[in-house]
Amino acid sequence: MEEFTFEQAPARVVFGRGTVRTALAGEIARLRAGRIMVVADADHRALAEAAVQPFVDAVVAWFGEIDEHVPAPVAERVVRHARLNRADTVLAIGGGSTIGTAKIVARDLHLPVVAVPTTYSGSEATPLWSVTHGGRKETGVDPAVRPRAVILDPDLTDRLPRELAVTSGLNAVAHVVEAYWSPGANPIGAALADEAMRSIAAGLRSIGPRGLAAAQTPEHAFTDPVTTWAGTAYTAGEQLLYGAHLAGMTFAATSTGLHHTICHVLGGAFHLPSAALHAVVLPHVLALNAPAVPATADRIARALGAPEAVSGLRGLAASVAAPRTLTQIGLPLRSLEEAVDRVTMALPVDNPRPVGKPEVRAVLTAAYGEDAA
Repeated sequence: MEEFTFEQAPARVVFGRGTVRTALAGEIARLRAGRIMVVADADHRALAEAAVQPFVDAVVAWFGEIDEHVPAPVAERVVRHARLNRADTVLAIGGGSTIGTAKIVARDLHLPVVAVPTTYSGSEATPLWSVTHGGRKETGVDPAVRPRAVILDPDLTDRLPRELAVTSGLNAVAHVVEAYWSPGANPIGAALADEAMRSIAAGLRSIGPRGLAAAQTPEHAFTDPVTTWAGTAYTAGEQLLYGAHLAGMTFAATSTGLHHTICHVLGGAFHLPSAALHAVVLPHVLALNAPAVPATADRIARALGAPEAVSGLRGLAASVAAPRTLTQIGLPLRSLEEAVDRVTMALPVDNPRPVGKPEVRAVLTAAYGEDAA
């Protein structure tokens, strides 16, 4: 076995159904939080208000201005809000954008973050932060922004609309795939990636046509008790959240490459939905790179339970009706050349095979599918 380096900062993770009710207060007490700023968007305000009731007297501020790409003005306002209210802890309840907003406070003020994710972004497991300046996305790594405590409650992620559950799950798959060949790739990260891929794929395949929440109502559990142990809709949410967190850990232990460069550039420049963008682009980056790393492609195929990596990933996406083209998620074909130019400007990037403007154009043209014909 070749020499390698693996670094994983300590973090406390509590996983289980109902843990936002049974464990969150204990984690807040363990950190001795006395002045808490809660970061939660309008869609999660009611959930957050209920969650903080056991320690509501310690809540000194709320921040609800959440944008998917964390624009610089929002980053400045959340830091200012935390400073003015003399917060000593940030509690983030929401998706990757909410946790990403809290991370900026941790970066600038060195406050601990407690994260309660409601999507499969995996942001709660990483030391990565990002801020968008106009159309340019700035990213960085800082151990201070990794949440000190994480509550993983499938009862929360099961509330995701089916479309968002699918794209968020495939976003987690993107973290896994790139971790196999990124500059920081290592055997431990690859082992985590295998488990993450298997779990996410199983969870995605088990999502019913109405989504997770509709399939795991109490009435359904009583009329079909098999769902409590078979890999059907009830356990799908647990598999997805577990796998997504492992994907975030894998991503944190390695680094980014071509796929994330494309998604960061296009997401920031054209304000595209992040999870859906990852879902559309990933199969085409994998198709570009698979011939250059056949052993890795075989490993991805095995983790997907498929005979071949690219067709296996495309089959998984098709089975859950994931978005397939850039046009579907808001990037019209007329923007192709601008998109190619913007991504090319971000090169060079570490990748299993050399990448220049022709390769970028090939990936993005393929991501338009029949729309580019």
